[in-house]
Amino acid sequence: MKKLIVAILLLLPGLALGQGVRSLGMGGVTLPGPWAATYNPAYAAYPAEAYGPVGGFSLPLGLVNLALRPSVSPLYYFTDFQTFQNNFDFIAFLDQATRPYEFILNPPASPSRVVFHVSADGVSITDGNGDPLTLSYSSGRSGSAGLPLPQPFLEIPIPTGLDGLRVTIGAYAGAGGFALTPSANLASDLASGSLQANTTYTITASAAAEAGITGNVSFATALPSLPGFDGRVYVGGQLEGFYGLVYDDTRVSASTTTDADGIPGPVEYASEIFYVYPGAGNGFGGRVDFGVVADYQQGTYGLGIRNLLGYEQWSGTLRSSDASGNVTETGKTISQVAFDPAVYINGAYAQELESGDIVLYGADAAYAAGAFSLHAGLEYQKSIFRLRGGLGYEDGIKIGLGGGVSLPNFSFDAAITSHQAPFTGQLVFGLAASVGVYF
Repeated sequence: MKKLIVAILLLLPGLALGQGVRSLGMGGVTLPGPWAATYNPAYAAYPAEAYGPVGGFSLPLGLVNLALRPSVSPLYYFTDFQTFQNNFDFIAFLDQATRPYEFILNPPASPSRVVFHVSADGVSITDGNGDPLTLSYSSGRSGSAGLPLPQPFLEIPIPTGLDGLRVTIGAYAGAGGFALTPSANLASDLASGSLQANTTYTITASAAAEAGITGNVSFATALPSLPGFDGRVYVGGQLEGFYGLVYDDTRVSASTTTDADGIPGPVEYASEIFYVYPGAGNGFGGRVDFGVVADYQQGTYGLGIRNLLGYEQWSGTLRSSDASGNVTETGKTISQVAFDPAVYINGAYAQELESGDIVLYGADAAYAAGAFSLHAGLEYQKSIFRLRGGLGYEDGIKIGLGGGVSLPNFSFDAAITSHQAPFTGQLVFGLAASVGVYF
């Protein structure tokens, strides 16, 4: 069973977010440029030099933790099982695996115990030290792979000979998310401060991952000058299709039933795993995205909408296990026609000071799959030097501080960033760095 758990955990690095180090130093802001075409296809036609490079190649500092730090690395399971058994912490691993480009300086720790406190003052769930636990948590797309697809890790462009038209094929792999969700009655009764008698309560943990082949056809262009508008407008759209080779959607539920006094009883577990692998099922589908960008005076403003319309279908096997340990396997097909728009807006403004120095302001906001994020930051440019700072919100407050140097053919950037750890809410700090070489 432990080997199975470790094998599932090794899929989780696909949760990684592709934020640049410059972005992290500004609190998570994504500045206008071709690198933002993932969120807004109109940026594919936007000049890269307008706001400078995003920071070069991000160094995978997090892999050092994943390889060497006993509390974070699953590799000790194979090389030194005693060390793995005594030190490995799932929450620390989960936090680092979702951030392979950040070296987590203070990995969070899982609670030693999960304690239900039932008293005349109400009901609470703590870690045994009296600190409350956050039951409702999600990362990525909350345990459902779904659309939009993970960003491809490999893309091969196909020449078209037409300006603005881009055709690519590639491969993608990633995790759809991780979620911990209490049943509606548990969430309601915990909020009210009392558990009901003779009632069953459930907490469900879910995670998903998928991999396959993707194809993308996109077109972006600058529109002719518009009468009465002193600026430039860019538009773009894309159609992305995929053929899925691997899919895993795992859900584990823990249930307890209270007695006549409202005291929780023994915990029972059940699981469902829907899986696809080559030779045992497949998937296919696609989505349509649209975006617009406007340059006006010294600012740039963009609106992107992903998954305006999408469809996907997966055929595979559903493996179920109940509280008694009975296991069943059946064939299953899932499909959806998705109108689930992911909306993204961003903007940037460059102010030149009398000294010749430049202050760059940036902000963005996004809403996707029920989750909202917001970032705002600035960068002070003096000669070849850069100083950055910003704040963001992604399932909690995010702080960014950074700096670097930018030469015509070389750049180096570093950033300190923070986030709240899953479940425990611990404030965690990470270090990121990147190197850029330009020709």
